[in-house]
Amino acid sequence: MRNRVSAGPGMVRRGVAFGSLLAVSILAGTPALADRAAADRCAAKLTPEAKAIYQASAPMLVKGADGRAVVTEQTRTLVLSGKISHLTASESAQAAAECLVLRGG
Repeated sequence: MRNRVSAGPGMVRRGVAFGSLLAVSILAGTPALADRAAADRCAAKLTPEAKAIYQASAPMLVKGADGRAVVTEQTRTLVLSGKISHLTASESAQAAAECLVLRGG
């Protein structure tokens, strides 16, 4: 019988927070170019999990929105709902953020 490591709520929160912090550092450090077609082309190449973060976050990134808060909350919601893995949330959020930067706000 294999031992399985179960991630408790604290571990999930830390993983989501870390992943979101990475993704947001990309969003915060790059000027918005507002090229939605390029962003959508970028998103088409994402993994299903990163695409889910992109699709959940993109409509909320309007002018004046806090990109960090948007990506963090959407990633957290997707992890807690079981739609994306907490193990890959960081990597997925970072990939989604690269496309969201192109989208601008």
